Amino acid sequence: MSSSTLPTPTVAEKLDSLAAMLSNAAKDVRDGVKTSPENHAKLVETLRSTVEVVNQPRDDLGDLMMGFVQCTAIRLLVKWKVLENMPTVGTISYKELAAKVGGDESFITRLCWVLIATGMLKQEGTDQVAHTARSRPYASVNPLSAMMIIGFDEYLSSFVHMPQYFDTYGMREPSGRLHSIKAFAEGHPELTATEIMYRQPERVANMALAMSSMENMYPLSGIYNYEWVARRAAESSDRPLVVDVGGAKGHTLEAICKDTPGLPLDRCVLEDLPEVIEVAKGMSSENKLRPQMIDMDFHKEQPIKGALIYLIRRCLHDFSDEECVQILRHMSDAMEPDSKVLIGETVLSNPPSRPTAMVDLLLATIGGKERTIEGFSNIVGRAGLKISAVHKAAFGDFSIIECQKA
Repeated sequence: MSSSTLPTPTVAEKLDSLAAMLSNAAKDVRDGVKTSPENHAKLVETLRSTVEVVNQPRDDLGDLMMGFVQCTAIRLLVKWKVLENMPTVGTISYKELAAKVGGDESFITRLCWVLIATGMLKQEGTDQVAHTARSRPYASVNPLSAMMIIGFDEYLSSFVHMPQYFDTYGMREPSGRLHSIKAFAEGHPELTATEIMYRQPERVANMALAMSSMENMYPLSGIYNYEWVARRAAESSDRPLVVDVGGAKGHTLEAICKDTPGLPLDRCVLEDLPEVIEVAKGMSSENKLRPQMIDMDFHKEQPIKGALIYLIRRCLHDFSDEECVQILRHMSDAMEPDSKVLIGETVLSNPPSRPTAMVDLLLATIGGKERTIEGFSNIVGRAGLKISAVHKAAFGDFSIIECQKA
């Protein structure tokens, strides 16, 4: 151990504690215990904590630089279909691989070496390369590879332009759909991020595929108990029960009604932009009943009045505080005294966890943000509502924030 990392009792105690956790994890593996997503996350966090205990600033810098390099190498190897042209099992020579994709052998070898150095690929001999379990997902079109493309194509350029953006707009929190960091980086500051994306349908398709990889982190149902809504359904045959505001293709409503006996899907309402609703109408469904589908922009007046619940899930984090207040106020104005607004979002701890801190800064590029419960209380209060309860998911930071009229 370097002299600059002193073997203090604090460091030694931390290493002992982390070693014990790793030992227990190793025992579980030997005993054949199936690792749950929660336990996997804890194990990864333990390993990261071990590095953080002993890392020096120079080590941190090296890790950061390698992150840039590795991300770029993966993106090029995916774009040029290099990983796709490697055998799933077994090796291939760099020469043969370069010939398959029509690329330069020397440079493709150097890109692969980056992933070999980080354990994502493996080399046999001096000229044979092979996949590992960590590289195979990037050899095909799937949610994980789509998410990697988003990270590089949609966000990296925005981060690179951040210094110039703040030189231009001042050292303040980005807010609003116009003049976002992303729009600035792409040379169209007067357009919204959505308008920029929809200019290229392939970007929209890749985004949709990538987002599907995150659904396990944000459960569609099972966090909030809708049984009281089912009981109230019989009181009035024409009162809307659950309005899913910005509900995309309706998967959330279907999951809620499937998990809540007595909650009829045809008494619920799916709202989104016309082009999204058009897709939803054309989709097949296992359920014979379908929700009412309404073209709607949640920045404008809420067309469905007096519903029992207005649900808005994973939308508000895309917008500034001012825009969120406007969105929530439209719902508040449509509510009856017994109506509820349910906000499905990540609730930041203070300080936030590693993944939520990352997502928060990603959202900053489009003028959005994650929020603490105090942040939600602020925007809710300004919209004429108040938080009555917070229902947390069993794992992670996702919650359903229950609101009522103030």
